[in-house]
Amino acid sequence: MDITNLIERILSGPSDPDKEFVPAVHTYADVYAMAAWIASRFSSPEAGGRPVCVCSEDRGIIAASMLASLAGGPVCILPYSLSEQVIGETRAAVPFSHAIVDSPADLPDDVAGIVPGRGLWRPPSAGRARDLNSIFLRMFTGGSTGKPKAWSKTPVNMFAEAGYQAEKYGFSRDDLVASTVPPYHIYGLLYTVMAPFIGSSSVLEGTYVYPHEIAAVLKEKPVSILVSVPVHYRIVNGVAFDASRLRLAFSSAGPLDPSDGAAFHRQTGVGPEEIFGSTETGGIACKSSAVGRTILEPFECLEWKISDDRLCVKSPFVSPDLPVDGDGFFVTGDRIAAAGDGRFTLLGRADGVIKVGGKRVDLNSVQDKIKLIPGVRDAFLFSLRGRAGRGADIAAVVETDMDETELRRLFNGVLEQYAMPRRLRIVDKIPTTSTGKYDREAITKLLEFDRKQREECDGR
Repeated sequence: MDITNLIERILSGPSDPDKEFVPAVHTYADVYAMAAWIASRFSSPEAGGRPVCVCSEDRGIIAASMLASLAGGPVCILPYSLSEQVIGETRAAVPFSHAIVDSPADLPDDVAGIVPGRGLWRPPSAGRARDLNSIFLRMFTGGSTGKPKAWSKTPVNMFAEAGYQAEKYGFSRDDLVASTVPPYHIYGLLYTVMAPFIGSSSVLEGTYVYPHEIAAVLKEKPVSILVSVPVHYRIVNGVAFDASRLRLAFSSAGPLDPSDGAAFHRQTGVGPEEIFGSTETGGIACKSSAVGRTILEPFECLEWKISDDRLCVKSPFVSPDLPVDGDGFFVTGDRIAAAGDGRFTLLGRADGVIKVGGKRVDLNSVQDKIKLIPGVRDAFLFSLRGRAGRGADIAAVVETDMDETELRRLFNGVLEQYAMPRRLRIVDKIPTTSTGKYDREAITKLLEFDRKQREECDGR
């Protein structure tokens, strides 16, 4: 795909102004009109070129904000959550004085919330459109530390990926997209805002997270594309629903349990397309285990290699914040093995970062926090295969004289709920190897023995 031609087409204005982008809420003309207003409002000298935070789940407003930035408007900031606390943390990391909102919102006292107006869209002059390799978006991810991490994105990063996905999966004006993922998540932004916008598709207004909501929207609306995450495929496993018009389903933000993917396929005839990647790298590969594609297939528009069992990628989607080698490859934290035919399999993370329920957790950071708890002599954390669509379970072995109830109470004071160890064993001494390293095999056996003992007690 020629990214320059794609962006020129986007900036030329809507090809079908009356087509609904968000049914009953925004037409494509509305999105362009809001984009013109945002670009004009924040191009004034008093705006000072400062970034603007997009504090809205309205996909039309988010699309308009991206379009405004592309057309020479303000750099956009997307927090990883719209809670007042997260918005405050985001502002501390990247200062901003204005936020684009769709209604009155809880914002820091000195941040002005602005609802976009509607102006007359005119294509920007060539001199005003943003440099395609400049930063136009800063996306935030959360983590176990509670401190947001910012990732810069250029128009090439985002529109190249959205254009590639729209073309690969055939997003078209006939498609209606439903999502269980908020649009400020990279996956939600790409698959429920940008790819549909490029493909002239329509996107439903809501974000559906409960089983009855997901089942109802698939039954009552002519949904052709579902964008979801592993935990939501798990909660609809066993729920009867009609999805006769569904042609495509996506899953990302963690590994999809094969049984959940297979159940969804039996129910709908559609095997979820599992997307592998991250906010900073963009999409890297895909598979669909439910229909027999069990090995990751790298996207055709990128290059990859293995260095010391680590996955290295060279891609137009990679954030400019990431370091690359002399050949343009970024070394990821994923360990892989080649599987033939240009495909690869994952062996695990090399840097201790895992995903639990779609959220990043740095095991090293969690381990350090536990070690600081008074009465804890030592702790070792690692991940085990998760249940209930969580992606991974955090397992912990802790040296302490406290009992489990007291220790978990203290965990509540230092850890986020999603970073809590689900499997915990208290010991007098953590097993180590002859070289003094933690003996993971012995530790795993301790946890498995503890689990079996509990199951036997529960069964009596």
